[in-house]
Amino acid sequence: MVVPALFKLEPKESLDELYNFEEEIKMLRLVYETGRVAAVLGLRRTGKSSLVKSFLNSFNVPHIYIDVRRAAVAAGRVTARGFAAELGRALTDLLRREDSLKGKLIRALGSISGVSVSLPTLSVSLSWGRGRADLAALLEAVNRAAEEAGRRVALAIDEVQELRWLGVGVAKLLAYIYDNLPNIVVIVTGSEVGLVHDVLRLGDPESPLYGRAVVEIKMKRLTREQALDFLRRGFSEAGMRPPERELEEAVDLLDGIIGWLTYYGWARSSGIGSLEEIADTAARQEAAELEKLLVKSRAEARYRAILKAAALRPMRWAEIKRAVEAQEGAEIDDKNFTELIRHLVKMGILEKTGEHYAIADPIVRRAVEKYLR
Repeated sequence: MVVPALFKLEPKESLDELYNFEEEIKMLRLVYETGRVAAVLGLRRTGKSSLVKSFLNSFNVPHIYIDVRRAAVAAGRVTARGFAAELGRALTDLLRREDSLKGKLIRALGSISGVSVSLPTLSVSLSWGRGRADLAALLEAVNRAAEEAGRRVALAIDEVQELRWLGVGVAKLLAYIYDNLPNIVVIVTGSEVGLVHDVLRLGDPESPLYGRAVVEIKMKRLTREQALDFLRRGFSEAGMRPPERELEEAVDLLDGIIGWLTYYGWARSSGIGSLEEIADTAARQEAAELEKLLVKSRAEARYRAILKAAALRPMRWAEIKRAVEAQEGAEIDDKNFTELIRHLVKMGILEKTGEHYAIADPIVRRAVEKYLR
């Protein structure tokens, strides 16, 4: 069976494959044509990567697309070596894709110490050790080539908050691009919204970006009706018509998060399992990811207790604290506890609505309830 475009699991690559992102596309296009920096923010699986990739491809925008998570695969976090490899790959893609920039970019990059351009294969590699490539000089070269070609190049950084491990002053870098490289437009995405704000230091009067227009594009959950329409359309493409009650149960369970609705549609149209089986498979995957995250922290046991409490129902700060203290059998310092809660919110695992905290993603909530030790 052919998988419908709406239910493809990988990030979408064209506007034809997107659902209900018209306003976000308009905002991105406006930033690209007249602005300088856009920050696409939202929970994981709300379509950030799909939005950016589809915009870049469908409007033929010359771009350098850096997936910071890819740079972290080998070491578990971003390293200079991993980032240099990912940036070299992204520049290689730009060279091979954009004939109008090719010759100009080869000449410009050839003058940068630590950058090597292989002409037979049209590939770019960056030194990551001693004598590493100067990132500012490299971007200046891209800006010169873009200016000569009469184009604007988009520098897209997916999951920008991960760059904090690299020690790169991201806010300073973006401010430099903003002030000095008018032919480069920056688009960043982030699923850990609080950490993105920390990395970019948005709203901080002492931030290099303060006073510069950073357009925030906030990704939203689908409404109930939108989620049902999304599933109906996808299954119609697949020549299927699941019972309406099942679709309503799926929407109730997955809470308008388009990534999980897509996963359900893909699995169901592929005949993989029932709604409950699909949700459990996804929850086990999320539990495994949470385990990897938590074991790195000295506060691992306390984080687990906080998440277990928040998975029961939305709770106030004091209620979660009492539940954790009851489990530990001891009082917890207010300041320490507040920092733990704040960190979970910044990471996008907890969500604060009014005075209450809850696990933002329904599948993560299921993972905590059923599979987190």
